Amino acid sequence: MHLIATLQCQDQPGIVNAMTAAILECSGNIIENQQFTDPLTKLFVMRTKFETDNSLEQAQNKLSNTLSKFAPKISVRQAQDKKRALILVSTESHCLRDIFYLMDLGELQIEVPMVISNHEDLRSLVESHGTKFLKIENKAESEIIQSMKDLQIDFVILARYMQILSRSLCELS
Repeated sequence: MHLIATLQCQDQPGIVNAMTAAILECSGNIIENQQFTDPLTKLFVMRTKFETDNSLEQAQNKLSNTLSKFAPKISVRQAQDKKRALILVSTESHCLRDIFYLMDLGELQIEVPMVISNHEDLRSLVESHGTKFLKIENKAESEIIQSMKDLQIDFVILARYMQILSRSLCELS
């Protein structure tokens, strides 16, 4: 089984070594690994794709136990399970077209159940990709938040430039 583990915690020595050790405990083999530390916040993020014969639950438990001293936020999922994204757009199509193009190529492994806009301009583009389109009144954040809950959204993509969102909406995504 192919799994993807994501991890977030404060940067400190030994995290990569502990992740590797945990995967070895699962009789796993690392296929891909990326990590990054934000220089301002010192937040360490890591994404590791690996194969193992252990179950998802067994792998989750071994990673959680081995990495617990770093107090990380860890998520483990099957590689074929795509994250669910809600896209917010206005009237410009270039960012949205790029996202759909990368999805069509298989280079962006996400599921987009809905696109929300405060204009009708991009409805036909969105619906031509088999995605639901919802027009809302300008910045009706309560509708956005409810859609995120109803659709079990993992993250939000702002497919435009220079948008300012409220703190409550940013904390949900």
